[in-house]
Amino acid sequence: LKLSLWDFGGQEVFYTLHHLFLTRYGVYVVTFNMQWLSAQAEEETVQRCFRFLRFWLSSISLHTRVPAGEHGGAPIILVGTHKD
Repeated sequence: LKLSLWDFGGQEVFYTLHHLFLTRYGVYVVTFNMQWLSAQAEEETVQRCFRFLRFWLSSISLHTRVPAGEHGGAPIILVGTHKD
């Protein structure tokens, strides 16, 4: 079993490299700060968090598509942090 872990920190400068690392053979964990979605968060912060999540889910989906007629695809796990 070979395991490689990659941390995409989210900097825009690396967006053009996604096609090199995101494949349908990976398992993806998208983490986000749950405080950004709390009732106490400012609306701008909530919207920024949703844009962040939408971007990463879309990017992973785009780069990990399976050919037509095939089933499956890369699993994506959402992990919320800072809940307590």
